[in-house]
Amino acid sequence: MTAWPILEDLLTEFDTRIGAELNIDPLGLLVIWSSYGQKIFRNRISSISNDVRNYTLNLFNHAVTRALIEDDGVVLGKGLSGLYGIPGKDSLEFRQACLIYLENLFTYAMVDAQARPGVETVGVLGISMARKKDKNPRLVFSHGAGAHVLKRQNSLGVSGRYKTPLMALKFFDSRYDYAQPEFQPQWQRAQAQLFQATGPLAALRVLAQKHLAELVADPQAAPSRAFAEIPAGLKDACVDAFRSARAVGAYARDFWLALTELNQGAAGALYAVLQDEPQSNGRDPWAPDEVFSRAILRTQAEVERTKLEHVRVLEPFLGELALLLDVLLSATSQTVDEALGQWRRLGRDGSTLPELAGPIEAHASLRAQASGTAADRLKELLALARGNDARGQAEQLIAYHDKVMAARGQSPWLRLLEGGRLKVDVGTRALPEPEERPVRGWVHDYYVPQFRHFLSGLRGQA
Repeated sequence: MTAWPILEDLLTEFDTRIGAELNIDPLGLLVIWSSYGQKIFRNRISSISNDVRNYTLNLFNHAVTRALIEDDGVVLGKGLSGLYGIPGKDSLEFRQACLIYLENLFTYAMVDAQARPGVETVGVLGISMARKKDKNPRLVFSHGAGAHVLKRQNSLGVSGRYKTPLMALKFFDSRYDYAQPEFQPQWQRAQAQLFQATGPLAALRVLAQKHLAELVADPQAAPSRAFAEIPAGLKDACVDAFRSARAVGAYARDFWLALTELNQGAAGALYAVLQDEPQSNGRDPWAPDEVFSRAILRTQAEVERTKLEHVRVLEPFLGELALLLDVLLSATSQTVDEALGQWRRLGRDGSTLPELAGPIEAHASLRAQASGTAADRLKELLALARGNDARGQAEQLIAYHDKVMAARGQSPWLRLLEGGRLKVDVGTRALPEPEERPVRGWVHDYYVPQFRHFLSGLRGQA
């Protein structure tokens, strides 16, 4: 037996971007562009955390778990007391069990109520797996895989995907410790603004805490309840409170905007632009480069405007590197010279990369913003762009790609053979027409679509 199942349960800061990089990011550009995007959004928005309902559900589940831990009247039954030992309710595993159970309760309640008017199941994590269960599934209180509806749920469920934002917002640390003094102001704020006695979550919170307190007092080592045994009032209240992103946005909008400050600074400029974006009549949303260009004009503070300008300077260079690799991958077998013929057909030549790298080289604050792997890769790519001609740049890009893949323990997607012939070992890439891909075109979105989705929920449009 390997250690992986244990690690998957304990290392809950899993990031699906890692998997995405392995499969669709052959140049390792994700770590570069995402670092610049997160300087703007400060880990509040990402590819896996951008839904206002899941944001609110996760905070609610943590609030219930926190209350259970702090209530000295809630005593663990013999089975759980033996399982979690001396830490008991203070153990990470107990907290995970609470979160998993609450997530599953919500998911099954949504499946049960999916035919009701106003209930929207799109975006409910684990809903597809839950639908495959029998009519009366059993909910198990455990942090282990046997309690999971979603595979690797501690990582890929609501609590895993939305862990980083709530940590960044100072609700808890990496072990879900709620008690540190620095976290108390945020909990007080949530209590006053989101969980107040007259709010939509108040009754649900009382019912959820009562149910969990009774469950953990059960003498079994892994207490469980059939879905039919769970009080109907609790299930109905859960659905009513979280029936859709639209409904959640209606009562949580002001709280999240004030807390995340996504309507301020560089993110606030993007927010203002997206608020003005056409919302109907079949119009396409603005492309990320246009959103950034408009946002720069709305930003007064230099330090915040610089964050946006960094992206506008950086992305054309990264986009052209991605296109050059696509050119090299455009045929199963071709020479480098034949590939460069396609590069020229697209309006590029040996000066394209150096011209786009120049502003980055001259922009010290842009390069200083990157750190670790992002900084190392950007440095290598800038050096690559200094190649004397397109052929040298292409050959260095192939070598760079090989290095990135080797670091992952994977085989490269293409190899440079003797005589300048390329051997592609993956599916070939279809190339755009020149007019479809002008020089300086953007490839990466810097979380604009994710931010748009988050805001659509706040506006009651998701």
